Amino acid sequence: MDDEQLTGAPVKRGPGRAVWVAGGAALAVAVAAVAWSVVGREDPGPAPGGGGVSVTPTATGSVPDAETQMLTEIDAVLKARAAAVLAGRLPQYLATVDAKNAKLVQRDKQVFANLRKLGLKQFSYARETSFVPEKHGTDGWAVRLMMVLQIEGIDAAPRATPLGYTFAQRGGRWLLVADDDLAAESDRGTYREPWDLGPIEVARGGGVLVVVPAGEGANARRLVQESREALPAVRLATRRAQQGILVIAMRDRKSMDTEWATGGHPAGAVSVRNYSPTDAALTSFKVTGSRIVINPTYRETSDRFLLAHEFTHAALSTLGNSAPTWLVEGFAMYVENRLAEQSGSADQVADWRDKLLSKSVKPLVVLPIDGIFHGDYDEESYGVSWLIVEYLVTKYGLDKVNALYADLAKGSDDPAAREQTLRKHLKLSEAALVAALKKYTGPS
Repeated sequence: MDDEQLTGAPVKRGPGRAVWVAGGAALAVAVAAVAWSVVGREDPGPAPGGGGVSVTPTATGSVPDAETQMLTEIDAVLKARAAAVLAGRLPQYLATVDAKNAKLVQRDKQVFANLRKLGLKQFSYARETSFVPEKHGTDGWAVRLMMVLQIEGIDAAPRATPLGYTFAQRGGRWLLVADDDLAAESDRGTYREPWDLGPIEVARGGGVLVVVPAGEGANARRLVQESREALPAVRLATRRAQQGILVIAMRDRKSMDTEWATGGHPAGAVSVRNYSPTDAALTSFKVTGSRIVINPTYRETSDRFLLAHEFTHAALSTLGNSAPTWLVEGFAMYVENRLAEQSGSADQVADWRDKLLSKSVKPLVVLPIDGIFHGDYDEESYGVSWLIVEYLVTKYGLDKVNALYADLAKGSDDPAAREQTLRKHLKLSEAALVAALKKYTGPS
């Protein structure tokens, strides 16, 4: 995301306030609680969890004995690093790093300090055994890893994040000599975890952990309070909530992926899926929740309304990824606007509803379509979707809307299948729903 995008004009959304369209096309929607398979990875590998790495390399005709020995020693290094993080032993952690690489040592010290601030329940490194070590320089070998960590009271399960480490022999021992040789690989994107972006501060409260840059502790505490105000509305509407939730509000723009934008506008915040390994070979992952990443530009102005929107996505993220976008975003908008009404902005919400009903709903022919939902008409797409959900809640109740969401999320995104699910839960077709919406005048 470039500077021009990050300083673009705000989109008007909601009860008369300038906010930023929340959620990227692929990252701010509910996602599947089914296994995510990685094509082309077949060999068995380490099981993430506990205090380190569990790997038993198998010598075959295609794997030289020297390489097997190298990987065995690298796995021991990784296990020692993980154990040091959990125990808080910095000397043991730094003993796995090439002491002559001063910049790497300094970075590692900072990462260690940051990880310790999170309050870890589990931490390990899992080597992707299907990835053939890659030669770097004259004596270095790069390997692909997964850092697997679980924050106490926040993460329902350990989540995985990719790493690329390079190891080389120094004085007869294998040591870490570089930590970014695989940084350009396409599946990593441009996003970086907050502990990689310099000194951090954290604030906890009410099932939320907020991570901010050092010196911005006051903003972390503010976001904890805003989260406290947002979460009850989310729980009431969705009938569910995550065990805990991580909120990231860093200054560094690498904390946001460059593709986290919608309709040509930078996302104000995104709900990012947490993937947990489900097999030892690191070939299958399960969505176990989400974390919220706030756009660096708006980290000090994001409020409970934007958080309520993203927390709604997070609460529903494990249900599946096939719900139509109008329902995914409409539900989040419904929660956001209900909170706005309860916070003294009922008149502004009513004004926006009236404008949408008169200008955007009347010409409606079909429900907002997934493929063109994010475009030049974000405000109308989000607004119309909100009214659809508000109508459904008014007519059928929240329990039935939640049941509809769950069924659509775990089903097929085929239009015929969605139509069948609508008929099953609401006894009406999409065309009938559009017709009913045109007669809607607002909640009684």
